[in-house]
Amino acid sequence: MDIQHLKHGEINFIKWDSTIKNSRNTLIYALSWFLDIVSPNWEALIVGDYEIIMPLTIKRKWGMRYVFKPFFAQFYGIFSKKELNAEVIQEFIDKASTKVHYLDIWLNPGNPLNRRLFSEERRTQEILLIDDYEKIKKCYSRSNKNNLKKAGKEGLEIRKEPNGEIEINLLRGMYSRKNVEGYREEDFLNLGKIYDHSVKSKEIKTDFYTLYKDKKPCAAAFILEWNKRAIIYHAANEIGRKLRAMFVLVDEYIKDHAGQDLVFDFAGSNIHGVAEWNEGFGAKSLNYHAVHINKLPIPLRWLKR
Repeated sequence: MDIQHLKHGEINFIKWDSTIKNSRNTLIYALSWFLDIVSPNWEALIVGDYEIIMPLTIKRKWGMRYVFKPFFAQFYGIFSKKELNAEVIQEFIDKASTKVHYLDIWLNPGNPLNRRLFSEERRTQEILLIDDYEKIKKCYSRSNKNNLKKAGKEGLEIRKEPNGEIEINLLRGMYSRKNVEGYREEDFLNLGKIYDHSVKSKEIKTDFYTLYKDKKPCAAAFILEWNKRAIIYHAANEIGRKLRAMFVLVDEYIKDHAGQDLVFDFAGSNIHGVAEWNEGFGAKSLNYHAVHINKLPIPLRWLKR
């Protein structure tokens, strides 16, 4: 297969976005504007006239080039209008590994992988909202239903209005509280740019949910809907966590959008408790692979992003 490597200035963004939009494994993360925010000067691997494409989210440190997974973008990998097989995926990974010193690629669920060397299996969760709300709610776990009842007694107020600043501040606090590693203030600034672009875009529907307790925000989310897929960004402070506010927030979104041909993507997790929480709303887990190839010199082998 003739896989071409393109620098950022050589990419035809119109053709790129057309392939992403019509891909079998379409994702908003892979659109050119999103990539421009989370990875300025990203590069690409392509086959033919953008028939198969792969973004390379490039960073440089100490003179070394590496591909990293940006915060607030769950996975990337290879995209095509046609179904992809494991051989094609491996060829792209092999090609990508020749362009950088370190490769940390989270492949999307539409990217099968045979060679498991340097890879780990991960899980994400999503739910199709095409059924009516009552049918979807019947699939909620007993635990989620009980938590919803308890949260319903806490006097939480729901507001469905733009909440970017509130959401990002709650996320910043939540990451700090949970000692999440690797993030920088730059990542939250990028999320603000994603939020601003989405609100202004005519192609993206953006939903907002903020929960208040005693007139103070304790949980918030904004959800980006594009190409029949909705991706949630959400956070709660310690009060919201104790009041089970996120159960109310997610249930309210499902209630508002039930009956639509829409995949609700929880941007799920391998962490058992998080996956269980998502699956408690009837979400199904999908497997995908993260690939890590480290060709750094020994002194730099444990380079951080």
